[in-house]
Amino acid sequence: MATKRRNLYLYLTLICFFGIIAIFIVDGYMGIYDTVYITAEEREQKIESDIWQRNSPYWSIGVTQGEKAFIRYEVDNRQFSSYEADIQVSVWRMQEKVSDVLAQQVTIEAFSKAEIEWTIDSAELVPPDAQPEQRLDYTLTIKSGEMERNIILYINPTPSSAIKLVPAPPR
Repeated sequence: MATKRRNLYLYLTLICFFGIIAIFIVDGYMGIYDTVYITAEEREQKIESDIWQRNSPYWSIGVTQGEKAFIRYEVDNRQFSSYEADIQVSVWRMQEKVSDVLAQQVTIEAFSKAEIEWTIDSAELVPPDAQPEQRLDYTLTIKSGEMERNIILYINPTPSSAIKLVPAPPR
C-alpha cells in the first residue's frame, strides 16, 4: 500500500505535465489559419495569420500601373471538424466598392488546406482621368466566413512617367 501512495504524486505530476502540453497544442495549433501570397513586380510577399492578429489589421503591396498582381489565398483547417466558408474578394477605393473580384464557397476537411488564386490587373482599376504620374491607393478586402482581411494596394506610376525632365539652364 505504501508503494501505491509513493507513486501517486509521480502520476499526478505526469498528468499535470501532459495536461499543460495539451493546452499549448490546442491553444497554439488548433483553429483556422489563412495565408495570403501576393506576387507583384517580380517578388512574392507572404502575409500569415499572425500578422493580422497584431495591432495593425492592414498590410500593403505596390504594383506598377499596367502590371498584374497574382494572389493566392490559402486556408488551413486545423480542427477536428470540416470548415465551410464563403470567400468574397473585392476592391475598394474611398469606402466605395470598385469591383468584385471573386465569390466562392469552400469546404475544407479536417486538418486539410484549400487554395484559391486570382489576378488583379492594375490597368482595369486606374480611372481614365488619372494622371500617369499619379499614385493610387485601393483596399483589397478578403472575407472568409467571419474573418475579414484588408490589404492596401498601391498602384505606382510607371517609372518613365515618374521621371520629370528639367530643362537645362540657358547659357
